[in-house]
Order: sequence, then C-alpha cells, then structure tokens
Amino acid sequence: MNKIEKFVYDILKHNPKLKLAIRNQYQRIFDLLPTPLPVSAYEISARQGYFFGFHDHTPFSGDNKKLLAHRYNIPLRIPQLGENIEIGYFDGDNFQEFHPITFSKAWSWHLGAKLQWRGSSNQVVFNDHENDKNISRIVDIETKEDIRMPEEIGSVSPDGQWAVGYSFSRVEKCMPGYGYPYTVNDPEKDVAIPERHGIHRINLDNRDTQLLFSISDIAKMEPNQNMQGAYHFFSHIVFSPDSKRFIFLHRWIVNSVYNRYSRMVSSDINGKDIYIFPTINMVSHIGWQDDNHVIAYSRVPKYDDQYVVFQDQAKEIYQIIGEDVFNSDGHPSFDPTKRWIVTDTYPDRRRIQNLIVYDTKEEKRYDIAKLPMPKCFQSKTPFAHWTCDLHPRWDREGRYICFDSTYTGTRSLCTIDLGSDLNKNTIEYLNIQNSRNKPDRAEKNQ
Repeated sequence: MNKIEKFVYDILKHNPKLKLAIRNQYQRIFDLLPTPLPVSAYEISARQGYFFGFHDHTPFSGDNKKLLAHRYNIPLRIPQLGENIEIGYFDGDNFQEFHPITFSKAWSWHLGAKLQWRGSSNQVVFNDHENDKNISRIVDIETKEDIRMPEEIGSVSPDGQWAVGYSFSRVEKCMPGYGYPYTVNDPEKDVAIPERHGIHRINLDNRDTQLLFSISDIAKMEPNQNMQGAYHFFSHIVFSPDSKRFIFLHRWIVNSVYNRYSRMVSSDINGKDIYIFPTINMVSHIGWQDDNHVIAYSRVPKYDDQYVVFQDQAKEIYQIIGEDVFNSDGHPSFDPTKRWIVTDTYPDRRRIQNLIVYDTKEEKRYDIAKLPMPKCFQSKTPFAHWTCDLHPRWDREGRYICFDSTYTGTRSLCTIDLGSDLNKNTIEYLNIQNSRNKPDRAEKNQ
C-alpha cells in the first residue's frame, strides 16, 4: 500500500463492510489498464489444477522428497455438499509426478482438507465427512491402510503422536470458506459461548479423544468488553516444533461476520498452562519461529497492525518485525534456520500479489515475485470466499518455497527452487523500476 492507501485503510479498517466495498470499486478503476505481466526473480514451476491450502503447515515430507497436494475438479465457486477433492502427492524431478491417494468431502479453497504429514512417516492425515459427521483419516501411502479418527483435526504434532482440532462447522458459520458447510448434530450450534465446543486432542496411535478445554473456559479468561453478546469460536491451530505446546486463535463476531475480533492463545499438550498473548482485538496469521517464539500479524500496545514476534508466556517480551518495510497483512512462516521469513501480500490496486523473503538478521526485505491474480478470483463478499492467497510455505531444508497462485489463469500449486541462496545470503530479487518484464537484481532493497 502507498501512503494514501494506508491512510484510507486505517480509517476504514474498523468498518470491514465499507472497506470491502471501497476496495472492490478502487480495483475496478485500475482494471481499465492493461493487465500487468507476472515477474519473478526465480523460475516458477506451476502445477495447474492443484493447490495445497494454508501457510501454517509444510506440504513437504520428512525426507523432503514428496509434496502434498489437492487436485480439484469443480469450477470456480464454493464447494457444494458432497463434492470431493482428490488428495495425493508429487515426487520425482522437481516434484512433477502426481500420485493420487484418496478423496475427501471436507475441504475449502483456503484450507483444503488440512492435509498434513504424520511426523516423518509415510502417513498423511486430513479431514473428511462421513455419516453426517466431520472426522479425520490417516492413510499410509505405502500400505494403503486407512484409519478413521473420531474428530476433525487442525494440526498434527511434528512428532506424529497427537492431533488437535475444533469444530469446522462452527468456523464456517463465522468465517465462510474456512470451514465445512455440512449440517452436523450440534446441540450448541446456536449457543454463543458453548461448554462442549473447544479444543479436542486425539492420540493418533489409539484414537483416544479428549476435550482439553471449552470455548467457555477461554472466554472467561481475561475477557474483553466487546465479547459481551458475541458469538465465539476457535480457529488456526498450530503445534510448536517440539510438539509440547500449540497456539490458536480465539475469535468472536458481533452481530455479523463483518465484525470479527481475535486474540492469540497458547496451551500445553494437556490443555494446561494456558497463556493469552498481549494482542488487542486483531490477530490474523500466526506461526512458530522456534519452541518459545511465535510470529503473528497483529495489533499490540503502542503499535498498530504489524508483524510481531512474541515470546510465549512472557507478556512484555515481543519485537516488531520489518516496521519500516511492511504495512499490510500477509501469511508469514520461518525457514528451518529460524532466520528467514517468507510471506506475501493481498492483491493490490492492480491485483498484484507480492511474494517476499525477509532477512531478520540484516532486516532486509526481498520481493522475489509479483504475480497478478485474475479478477474472477477476487471474492466480492465474505460469503463467497474463493480467492487464492499465495500462502507461502518452506520445505524442510530452506531450499524450496511452495505457494498457491492464479497467475497462470488457473489455481495452481507452485514451487520456487532457491538452491543454496539462503545459505550464501545471495537472494535474487526484483528491481521493478528497471524492468516490468525481466527480473533483475537491484543494488539495494526497493
């Protein structure tokens, strides 16, 4: 965003419905100009007709030789009840050979079926819908063993022992496009602060399931005034690298889905030692840097919306990341060395999405690709949310960046091979002022 756009955004961000309407009109003006060409400092491998989903889990297997993917076969619209998504993985040279595994009925454009590897094994875990219930499954890609779990999952622990989750049907009611649209047997679906909905934990070895705490339990902790009369839910849950803790978002809507508030919470694997992070009504995208630090695009005391690295369980310890070079939301994650962040931007006035690598040691931003999103992929309302965010993710070694994109005109699963550039601190990036068509190195960060 330029300074004028940021000024308008800051005025409108507390009125999301008006902000969305003005954004749509603003972009339509620039649609009269020729469509910008995609530019990238690295070659992009685009697998058209495939995608992965959210940014908070890596699609790469433990040995870094397989790449998880969803393959879709419906037109650009919200998935309808009973429509399948195919689940599989790529391997081979540059991950070009696709191997189908199975299908799922529980998926969305943004999160897919929450497809994840189970630790370093050849088992994949994902959500499904069977017999009027949202469940999860574990499928071994070698033996074909297929195990049903009694509840849906949001995150699988890196050691492969546990999964934690929440109600995706409740999420769909509050954030259409991020849950599953099925009607399930839920006596508390209309209860604003339920006692039986919350975070559940599944032992993936024996299927034992336990409710760790309820939404009501968390809503009672350090309550905000605007929680009164609101409808509460949980979303965006992620395990720490050591599998001992997890973070998630406690969210609530006031009167409509346009008025949503969030805070970030952490807990140990047993649902104890719960910690409320010092955010102020807004947290969007989160991830772990290491076992003790979390990155989140959020609002904190004395700072407006920023990328922030928090120390878990230490309220006064947090650091603003890239204050001078980031002024908009994105989907951040740290590479395996915990030094480099990959993130993105939402479509700007020309519908361009930036793919960005940020060096936290040298405090430098590198824009490595600028990719146009066709107008048809822009969600006009929160109730028809089929847009395609880049949602970038690292591989296990810091060599590949995987992301979803529509720059080809089709939703595609993309990868960029950085080679050894991170280790050599020689990141290629764009100098757009020199050329809009041919990527070039710049002498300094733009």
